[in-house]
Amino acid sequence: MDKPWLRLLIAVAVVAIMQISCGQQSTRVSQTGYSMEPNFHDGDIFRVETIPLADLQRGDLIVVEHDGNLLLKRLIGLPNETVAIRDGIVYINGSALDEPYDVVPATYTMDDVQLDNDSYFILGDNRPDSIDSHQLGPIKGNAIKGKATPE
Repeated sequence: MDKPWLRLLIAVAVVAIMQISCGQQSTRVSQTGYSMEPNFHDGDIFRVETIPLADLQRGDLIVVEHDGNLLLKRLIGLPNETVAIRDGIVYINGSALDEPYDVVPATYTMDDVQLDNDSYFILGDNRPDSIDSHQLGPIKGNAIKGKATPE
């Protein structure tokens, strides 16, 4: 006797196992607050895909976990770099960062922060209204939950 529900269950299980074994897990999160304006707004939905840290690039949208909360931020500084903020401009290793996305410039100054080999620097696009690495300090790689893509 043919059981279509059993075939469907097996197919779903196979797909789930393949996604887990390939590291291609994804979930959805909602932006909360105004830290990513003017590009993203409160309530915007993002798909978050778990990827290897080595595949992340400067400027990527990422989701990080801090004190049990998920935060959507922009990846700015990579391991072993130095990050500073002066006159609203972000500097990486002494050079001004070219940011092709819109930002509300920082109204604060931040002296050089040296990242170690497992530290990353994150900022919101709305720099004056964002809880990010300028207040929290660098984040460790295990706090990064994945790369975010707007839906």
